[in-house]
Amino acid sequence: MLRHKLETYGQYLFRYIDCILDRVPIVGFTLFLCGILFSAPACTTHLGETEISYEADVSSDNSQLHVEEAFRRFYETYGGIESLGNPITSIMIVDGWRVQYFEMARLEYHPENDPAYRVTVGWLGDILQRRRPPLPPSSLPPSTSSHSRYFAETGHTLSGDFLDYFDAHGGSVRFGKPISEPFLLNGQLTQDLQSARFFWTPNLDPPISLENIGLTHLETIGQNNKK
Repeated sequence: MLRHKLETYGQYLFRYIDCILDRVPIVGFTLFLCGILFSAPACTTHLGETEISYEADVSSDNSQLHVEEAFRRFYETYGGIESLGNPITSIMIVDGWRVQYFEMARLEYHPENDPAYRVTVGWLGDILQRRRPPLPPSSLPPSTSSHSRYFAETGHTLSGDFLDYFDAHGGSVRFGKPISEPFLLNGQLTQDLQSARFFWTPNLDPPISLENIGLTHLETIGQNNKK
């Protein structure tokens, strides 16, 4: 079992190395790799002192829930049940906005935006305080790299299978931008984005799966409300 896991992680790390060797000096890369291997404890999910202005009660029986009409077009356009999961709440009002939670996202209706951008995906990754410090300038990829992409707004990159999945399944409209570099979490290669958490499992097709971040956020709220 241990040997299999080591071989699996080794395969990805070598592929990941291939993607970034053209952009990271050897000393910087060594520090970067150490960060991947030893950074998981910093990703403990919590809300700290974040104030929650509403309560949520998630029923274990979601058979009566449906995708609300305001979100149906976005839901169908950006992957439906495979990308967003089943609805787990009806319409709720959060900070003055109409929202609906799904297993893998929170959809929000913003009437103040232009019509094409009135439905957005909530930045639950940021709300769950998963954002990490940006990469140092010495580690940024060249603009000509086809294997890795730097997002200046958040200071992080996507590479390899993570980038391929991102591009093929809705990009920043669906997932937001990366807010961490890849790291090991409970033995699995993981990367956080503003609206999602990616898991890498090489024997799957596609090799990227999504955390049930909508459910995670509601459960976290419920735990905090009980304190």
